[in-house]
Amino acid sequence: MRIRRILTGLVILAVGAAAAIFAIVNSIDFNAYKDLVTQQVKAATGRDLVLAGDVKVALSLTPRLEVDQVSLRNADWGSEPQMVKLDKLEADVDLIPLLSSQIRIKRLHLIGADILLETDAKGQGNWVMGAGNSASGGAPLPELDEASIENARIRFKDGTTGKLRSIAVDRLTVEPASSPGMLAVDFAGKVDEMPLVVKGVTGGLKSFVQGPLPIDATGQLAGNDLGIKGQILQPAGLEGINLELYLAGSSTDRLASLAGLTAPKLGAVQLRTKLTEEGGKYLFDGIAAKLGGSDLTGKIAFDRSQAPPAVDAGLASSHLDLADFGIGTDTKAASPGDGKVFSAAPWDFSALRLLDGQVRLNVQQLVAGKTTLDNVVGEFGLKAGLLKITSLTANLGDGSIGLAANVNGADDPAGIQARFRANNVDGVPLMEAMGLGGAVTAGRINMEAQVEGPGTSLRDLMAKSNGGLHLEMGEGAIKNDFARLMFADLFQLVTFGGTGDAAHVDCAVTDLVAVDGIANTRSMVLDTPGVTVVGNGDINLRDETLHLRFDSNSKQVNLANLAVPLNVGGTLSRPSVTPDALGAVGDTANFAARAANTATFGVLNSLTGVGGSNAGANPCVDAAAAGAKARQSSAADKIINGLGTAAEGVGQGAQELGQGAVDATKKAGEGAGQMLDDLGKNLGGVFGN
Repeated sequence: MRIRRILTGLVILAVGAAAAIFAIVNSIDFNAYKDLVTQQVKAATGRDLVLAGDVKVALSLTPRLEVDQVSLRNADWGSEPQMVKLDKLEADVDLIPLLSSQIRIKRLHLIGADILLETDAKGQGNWVMGAGNSASGGAPLPELDEASIENARIRFKDGTTGKLRSIAVDRLTVEPASSPGMLAVDFAGKVDEMPLVVKGVTGGLKSFVQGPLPIDATGQLAGNDLGIKGQILQPAGLEGINLELYLAGSSTDRLASLAGLTAPKLGAVQLRTKLTEEGGKYLFDGIAAKLGGSDLTGKIAFDRSQAPPAVDAGLASSHLDLADFGIGTDTKAASPGDGKVFSAAPWDFSALRLLDGQVRLNVQQLVAGKTTLDNVVGEFGLKAGLLKITSLTANLGDGSIGLAANVNGADDPAGIQARFRANNVDGVPLMEAMGLGGAVTAGRINMEAQVEGPGTSLRDLMAKSNGGLHLEMGEGAIKNDFARLMFADLFQLVTFGGTGDAAHVDCAVTDLVAVDGIANTRSMVLDTPGVTVVGNGDINLRDETLHLRFDSNSKQVNLANLAVPLNVGGTLSRPSVTPDALGAVGDTANFAARAANTATFGVLNSLTGVGGSNAGANPCVDAAAAGAKARQSSAADKIINGLGTAAEGVGQGAQELGQGAVDATKKAGEGAGQMLDDLGKNLGGVFGN
């Protein structure tokens, strides 16, 4: 009986206490607490909070407060007055903490939020908030158990570029996770109209402001899977980052558009890396990436603590196909549109001044269109606008190629220096790489090329270029179609002794030297079973005009009347051919002296017999050397002796042309002219015309 009375008394007491509490709550004017709330927010953030609407109360054990038209002031340098604007705020608040000037929110619900996150020109974010007046005591932030947002918009504005991004929030809920002190987050919305879904766990409100902030989340962005796990020691300044990142999907083109880039739709992508930050230095370590059939591993360090920022990267790949990255090798450059071959489109190397850094690259197999390079090793450096390709080497077939270059973007105008070598390279893949595939069916090349000039445009580089080209070939073969295009009425001589679809070439050598945009040939010799061709002259790269002469000597007496010398003029885009019948007689004293080359026709003429040779194994090399030695002499026998077997009978063969050569010149000129016109069009295709 006594126990029953006690319990009855306790129930009456509890009901009375509850009634008293409700009476007290009902009598409280919560608008009087608006100043307390705004003061605590000001003390914690240094920003003004405005509660424009009246505070409404829905009574319960945990009263619900509702306020309309709420805003939080932006940073002083912000582009808009308010950082946060809300149509409506709902908060379930614990009463007891209010008695000690503390705010504990059990549930926060935001409706119609417009949140602006932006950076200034130095990269400082408006979300970085300092405390207000220290005399206020620096009240702590409210405690938050659960939150949700609906019908909201979050905008990101880059203070450096002015670019604006927008996130539409369809749903965002935050509630206590199973782990103590952690919050479960569920987000659904759009980033620039691309769907984004994120689920995971993170720290509470205090972790977001003061750190450390733990994160463990997965999601999808534009159809790609995302993952992030780790922590940020100081989330307000994005400092002390230690995160594992994961990306996998097939919509890389949509991801590129988010980064402000235009990219074609590529193959499936996978990326894993660990991102750390310390003192403004970021490290992407343990990179393991796949795109289509290509792979990439290594690490990239980015240091933004110095000016300009610096990059240090070491990357490796077992297979890299440029097509996987949307890089085509058959894309034709835009035509200059003014009848020229070399484009006048300006080059801009100012971006070289934005970063310093160095990159080391090792690729076991690199595929560029129809060309495959093995064991690609490169080392690149960038300092104060000067890009140095210290070395870039690779195997092409059984041979090797190498490139070294400097591009000085700090100079005005920018300057370019480059040197390229090819040793014992199979001519077929090399010609494919140079955009001249289909010319060579067999043979090897040794080549060295150098160029130096202004980096303002391709046209300026060629017009003021200094450098040279040396190309030699041994035994090889060329397509008959290419031989017909190159040699017109000499086709029968060039293809003599060949097969039904290819012409045999014994050897060839070409040398040219360019000074201030004038490319003069030192030697040009092509030898086939049917004919020896020797050329000289120059090409004016300033105005793209040609001044060339080709002499030929038939090794077959019955075809001697076809060996007609030709003068080639006109321009690179529209070459013209004039037969020189009289020049075929009595001009042997200067035959070797005309063994010269030009920037364009020297290269193309050499290509007709592309093939590599060992030192001393190429008769055309010896012939060219002898011709150069005899350049100071007018004795025909020195020329013949110097040329050796490669030019045996040149003088006699030329004299035997007689009237037959005169009669053949008109026809030869007409045929060669048409072929060279076609050749000019093909050459224009290589350079973008």
